[in-house]
Amino acid sequence: MTAMTVPTTSGTPASTAPSGGASGNTHFVFTGKVFALPGAYFSTARDTGEPVLNVDLGDVWGKIAFRALRESFDIAEGSDDAKLLGVVEKGLKYVKEIRPGDSIPRELLDGTASWRVEDHHLELAKGRLTLQLVSWITGKEVAISERYQLEQIMEDPTTKQRTQEAFSKLARQFGLPDDRRQEVVEKVDALARELSYIEALRERYGQIQKIMVKINQAKRAFKGENHLQADITRMQALAKTPIGAFDDVFMQVDGQTAEVMAMLKTYDASIAFIRRMRDELHIRLMLWDELIQAWSEREVDKGAETEMLLKRTYQFLAQHFLVAQVWTRSA
Repeated sequence: MTAMTVPTTSGTPASTAPSGGASGNTHFVFTGKVFALPGAYFSTARDTGEPVLNVDLGDVWGKIAFRALRESFDIAEGSDDAKLLGVVEKGLKYVKEIRPGDSIPRELLDGTASWRVEDHHLELAKGRLTLQLVSWITGKEVAISERYQLEQIMEDPTTKQRTQEAFSKLARQFGLPDDRRQEVVEKVDALARELSYIEALRERYGQIQKIMVKINQAKRAFKGENHLQADITRMQALAKTPIGAFDDVFMQVDGQTAEVMAMLKTYDASIAFIRRMRDELHIRLMLWDELIQAWSEREVDKGAETEMLLKRTYQFLAQHFLVAQVWTRSA
């Protein structure tokens, strides 16, 4: 049997590393004077969804679409500023605002995330991988999803012993001597770091599920209000599309990352897959940020503020999900 080799590269796999900005820039350094206007920043227009440059006109903010920007300020095609505008357009998928001088989102530079996770997200990812290792070494499947249970199992001396046994067995499976077992440990740790972003996004998605619960509570609170009852029923129907899409992606991730051995065998491809799913989830969740914030600050009651929030939610769902949209994976 031919011995397998655990990949020894670190960071982004060469085959999946995205390219940066113009001339390899890591920051949005423009030369045109329009980009130096005080307070100017890029964002996505709410009405059209296209990228715009926001400029302060005194009493109001002006929004200049990129095509008009290129024509009005003589930004030549192929120039560094033109190339950077293309990078801005891609970058706005990952962040809501970009200001001249900002660093280019890391998703476009090396494939890592431009946002941070909390320590408990990393611990949760490590816990899930640890359970996989214990299940693999013992031949008995251990299925636990509650965070406190994972923490208890990870601190158990028997679990720690079996995890170390699993690392040694993995090293042997890949034809590595005992003095190179640490390479396997480092690879599993790297997978945990990548999966910690999925755990953070899973937690964020939980906030959307809480919105759905509150909408159902509102339906009971406004019992007898026929116009609101009809609107809430329509909201629940509209929400099925994005909720189903989220569930589908998390199911794909969990299915593809269910075995440590399989991920190690195809390490580069596994990292690329996790990052692709991470970006896809992050982009879609960003759309919900304002609504998540609004509902998190609101207890459901039969009041005017709840009614206004319901109307706002209806508008949001109708705007984005009235017609079934294809969930296009990010490039």
